[in-house]
Amino acid sequence: MEEIIGSMSSRNRHLRRGQSWPVTLTDVIEGLGDAHALVKPPSFSSGTSSDVVLAVRWVPARSFNHGSEGFHPSAVGIHVSIYPVHSVDRVTVRSSLRSRGLPELREWVMRAQLAPETWRSDVHFGYWRYDEDGVRFEGDRPV
Repeated sequence: MEEIIGSMSSRNRHLRRGQSWPVTLTDVIEGLGDAHALVKPPSFSSGTSSDVVLAVRWVPARSFNHGSEGFHPSAVGIHVSIYPVHSVDRVTVRSSLRSRGLPELREWVMRAQLAPETWRSDVHFGYWRYDEDGVRFEGDRPV
């Protein structure tokens, strides 16, 4: 079962042998800049390594008193998740995330805040996957 670890220091987080998070909380905060205040505290997944290294999710403010599809107020907002990579790939993935992925994440967050109500009324996801060419975004982009 995958465990999500909140914003505790990286020294207190534990991963399987041979795994590392590709970026630190400080990297994420610096990469987001002033957009950091617009997101929930980033979470660090302790699941197994895959090609997904970073994810973002928009959860709209929708009352759960008016039907079964609402969200609790504590779940509303922008969620950022960091996923582990193989330790031997950490330096390369970190460099790619810092130069491309985190700036794209910042842009995603800023655009989500300015998106039309029709976009903001649904749940949206975005993922950054890593391969030999670096990180690439897949998913919903704010319009």
